[in-house]
Amino acid sequence: MAQLNKDLHLTAEFLALLRSGFYGQVLFEGTLVALNSSFAPNNYLDIAHKAFDKVDSWMKDLVAELPIFSVSWQSPETFDAISAMNFMRDLRKDFLFIVPPIESALSMENLSQDREAVKLLVAALVRSAATRNSYVENLTKAYSLLKAHEMAQQIGAEVEQSREYLRITRLIQDKFMTTAAFDDRLCEQLRIEAILTACDFRALAHDSNIMLNVFSKEFTYEMVDFNPGEADDWRSNKVSAVAAGYWRAYGFGPEDFLDWKRHGITGAPLAANWARFGFTADQAIEWINEGVPPMIALMWRSAGFQPKRAAIMLSRGIIDPAKAPRPEAIEDENLNEDEDQN
Repeated sequence: MAQLNKDLHLTAEFLALLRSGFYGQVLFEGTLVALNSSFAPNNYLDIAHKAFDKVDSWMKDLVAELPIFSVSWQSPETFDAISAMNFMRDLRKDFLFIVPPIESALSMENLSQDREAVKLLVAALVRSAATRNSYVENLTKAYSLLKAHEMAQQIGAEVEQSREYLRITRLIQDKFMTTAAFDDRLCEQLRIEAILTACDFRALAHDSNIMLNVFSKEFTYEMVDFNPGEADDWRSNKVSAVAAGYWRAYGFGPEDFLDWKRHGITGAPLAANWARFGFTADQAIEWINEGVPPMIALMWRSAGFQPKRAAIMLSRGIIDPAKAPRPEAIEDENLNEDEDQN
């Protein structure tokens, strides 16, 4: 297949989001149970179990090039399409349901004193990572089976990283399952790691909202959950409703969006990841251009290193800036020589 049929493309994206969202929900509930948390109600996974059977069936139809949606429709026209839309509404409702408790847990002054809040943050981390990993894996697989190899390769480039982060969140889960006392240091580390989870779920709810309005001619500001008058600044800055929803989910305003965009950064999660470590757009892009991730960049910047020099040290295998030659101790000519070699 040289070019993926639009109906198949839409169906693949819809089903990948649906399946990954419910898969993340299952892991969320499983993590809560493993941590002996009482957050999730007894019937929490009832809809997820019903959804999986249908989604698996629809996935098989998709591989046989039988989409459940048509881009020519103005609204869902078949029972399967209506059913899929209902599942997406349920999923979106759950994404929004867990945001306030996560935000409340993150804002607690003494997080270690509330074990339920700690357990919720651990489970939310696992769910966020699992949802992302499942999405890229499912979409990559679907595109591959549909012989849309270029699209599969593009999405597949994220699989290894998403899989690794899911592994890390599982290790965090293990740590809190084996620690007798939730000490302050450990809980503060968790808070830092989980700081963007509520944003992640708001963004997922926005993803769902876009899918639910896929048959509209245009995704408008009215379709985004803006408060009265909140869309005015986004509209006046000519930011699309789709982009506004994602950037707002991560706590950015329209001027923030334009600032990061000016520096070539158009993804809200990436900008938020740098911003949480105290980097502005113009600072972040220097480290991004050197291929240094935010947490490592913060460590080297705090030690007084500029991006280019830090990147040279990292390329030599020096991970700890304390073990690197001090910037002032390196002669400019030697630095230039190293840059030429690297």
